[in-house]
Amino acid sequence: MNSEQVGQISYNENQFGRLNSKTVFSEVLEYLPKDLLTEVTILLQDSGYVTVKPIRLARSDWYRLDRSVKKMGGIWVSNTRFSHWSIPLTRLH
Repeated sequence: MNSEQVGQISYNENQFGRLNSKTVFSEVLEYLPKDLLTEVTILLQDSGYVTVKPIRLARSDWYRLDRSVKKMGGIWVSNTRFSHWSIPLTRLH
């Protein structure tokens, strides 16, 4: 896993004006700890964000994932029902 700041994940749109999910997911997965991928759900939002929702994480794993998401410019969104990390995407021109 890369340790320096990643910045925002970039994307292109397909011919229908939707996010190219294959590109976005491959970039996001590159920077998340591989051993924790089974412990989270990753969703691509049409609004230009990737949502990473924890399923079940030990405290130490939560902190590892939190550091990885923050390196991609993401933040933790605390909500009573749907707490998650949100990673903003930036469009390639």
